[in-house]
Amino acid sequence: MATQQNQSGSAIAQASNQQDAPIVDTDNAPSPSPLLSKPSSSSSQQPKSHHAEESKHGVASYCCNSDHNTLGLRWDDEPNLGGVHPNAERSVEGGVSAITTPELFPVNQIQIPSLEYDPNRPGTAQVMIGGGTSTVSADIVNFAAHIGEITDDDRRYVARKNLEAGMKVLSEKNAAFDIAAMYFAAGRERLCYSDGDNGDGENKKDGWDVDRTTMLALCSEGANASYVSGNFDAMNLLIDEVLNRDDIPIKDKFRVYEVKILAMQGAGNYHASIELGIDVRRRLGLKTPRNRRTSVLRILGGYARTCLALGGKTAEELANLPELTDERIIMGQRILELMEVSCYQAQPTMFALLVFLLMDTSLKYGINASSCDAFTGFGVILCGGFGKPQRGKEMAKVAELILAKPGMKRMTSRSVFVCEGLISHWTKPLRETLEPLLEAYKVGLECGDGQSAGICQSLHVTHSFYCGLPLEGNFAAEIVAPVVGLQNDAKTVESSTVVQTQQDLDIHVIYLLGSKRLRGKEVLPEEQNFDDILEVANKTGNQTLCGYIYAGHMELKVIFGEWEDATNIAIKAGDVRAALVATYTSIRFTFLRALIYIKAAQSQPTGTNELLGRMICSADRYKWKRKALKEMKLIQKWVRRGNVNLVHSLHLLEAELAVLDGNASRKAEESYKSAIAIASKNGFLQDQALSHELASLYFEGRGDDSRRDHHMEHAIQCYSAWGAMAKVAQLNTRRASQTEMDR
Repeated sequence: MATQQNQSGSAIAQASNQQDAPIVDTDNAPSPSPLLSKPSSSSSQQPKSHHAEESKHGVASYCCNSDHNTLGLRWDDEPNLGGVHPNAERSVEGGVSAITTPELFPVNQIQIPSLEYDPNRPGTAQVMIGGGTSTVSADIVNFAAHIGEITDDDRRYVARKNLEAGMKVLSEKNAAFDIAAMYFAAGRERLCYSDGDNGDGENKKDGWDVDRTTMLALCSEGANASYVSGNFDAMNLLIDEVLNRDDIPIKDKFRVYEVKILAMQGAGNYHASIELGIDVRRRLGLKTPRNRRTSVLRILGGYARTCLALGGKTAEELANLPELTDERIIMGQRILELMEVSCYQAQPTMFALLVFLLMDTSLKYGINASSCDAFTGFGVILCGGFGKPQRGKEMAKVAELILAKPGMKRMTSRSVFVCEGLISHWTKPLRETLEPLLEAYKVGLECGDGQSAGICQSLHVTHSFYCGLPLEGNFAAEIVAPVVGLQNDAKTVESSTVVQTQQDLDIHVIYLLGSKRLRGKEVLPEEQNFDDILEVANKTGNQTLCGYIYAGHMELKVIFGEWEDATNIAIKAGDVRAALVATYTSIRFTFLRALIYIKAAQSQPTGTNELLGRMICSADRYKWKRKALKEMKLIQKWVRRGNVNLVHSLHLLEAELAVLDGNASRKAEESYKSAIAIASKNGFLQDQALSHELASLYFEGRGDDSRRDHHMEHAIQCYSAWGAMAKVAQLNTRRASQTEMDR
């Protein structure tokens, strides 16, 4: 390296005759070594201006010839698969195993670039990323040897070239955010010295004074690259550097505010991120609802006004509304888009108000990328809040049509997780959501949208569990992928390309714990349990995570027939559906509550001789039955409106209700039969097993040993096929006991 640098001669003279893109050192851990001077006007064309210029999308671009706007969004990138680096150090059981490279969910590690040197061009290098060449090559010059020759103009030029190089790395299909962060850091470093600085800190000059526009871009994009690559210390320093400057207007600080909100959400600080979003919109001159619980009356009023504004417009008419071009409004819409995520987790009633505000702005001022969130968000409210899944599908279609427009790529992963995770399952088989969620996960990786990619993965995990995929197959790989190392050293995992939120990781742990217990695997003392995660959720005010915990815990208690514990959890949980609005988990929670309440009613004694005792037991049975009927009424409404995923569940509830009412024989038997057949047809393996098990218990109570054994055998077969070997062991023990008693 030293030889190549010496061969390059004078920095300024050599730079004038060579390419002027940034360069990379030859260290094993590559980092950019920036070009330190610009070509002379006599031998090379002067660089284009790197000041922000207005793009065709109405948002300023940081540098020329860039595919990025000030939001750091690429226009034309294509999705590409990620993968675990072959030398990955962390995996389950401590070594590299097959589970760390699952086919469905690769943990996308940053690919370390290799360097190739051209012997015919001393002092040059090319960065090889993902099998392709990133054409960022230039002369390597010795800064220390030529420090006296470098002017502020040279520094500006070098800093801008590093900015270009970082943005170019991000435009690659397999964007390397850590490498981009190195370029941005190198550019900032070159702006922070004045002429004649001897390197000891004297005569040090603020880079903002040398080139304010470039310094802002380097800090803003550096903060984002550091965030995505998991370098949160560097991210925080850059955020503070920008936000602490009073001479920067709010619009120029916007990119950094965006990154700060994302980082807060990733850390689970939802209420703080809501308050920050409100403050940013205030600075933009835009009104926002306060961070507090909203009354039902206010939500109904907003819903009515939004429906009135929509009128009878079709999806095509809505998608072809004029384009939003006001930069201030665009920024405000983006903040609402970010705030929606926080409100959904921690302030659910406020979520609806933000959706109404997004819709009102889109209908009044025009549509942009954030309008996808407006229409999908309204679709969520229609499905989960007002029981109108068909109209919800129309809203999802509007978002799909908007996504087809140029410049909307960044919203793909986000829109799909809303459509497939919160809207589609109301009217189509749950299994049909899996592939779109998987593809959106991959798109999120490619776009650097780690938040949406993580949510897509979490939804894919929950849907895979509930639709009955075998626990020992792909499902196990999927839930382990994001929590690699859980058994050995950590309760959270940092991915260098996908920034998993703490909630995403905790949701994966919930289903990992459930899967391990069902499969008969030991949960180690150092691993998280339901109580640990619930404590975190309560501390952070994350109501959605609380809902997932209670639903997962109730599921296990029901499967193992621990009805008294299940009843206690249902009582403790209360109605968490407002925090799980429109998710399949909220639907499953409703079914579980109905079944638990029926079992609680069935468990009340009926044989007491005392009048008072009979009256108390009768009152308790009626109380639990009334609760169950309330839940069943919801399920019946959803089935009538096209929910195909609940038909078998409704039949099972009707069978158990018939047993409670003493309507034995025909009604109960027909309902059990229908529940089993439909669950089998639609692939709900665990519900097929549960229906067989409850039917076996019913026939045991009737003294019909033949049909008891028939359904018990099929229950064992279904649980075994699902991979729930602990449950199989429980049923085998019960069957052995029954056989012993029959002798």
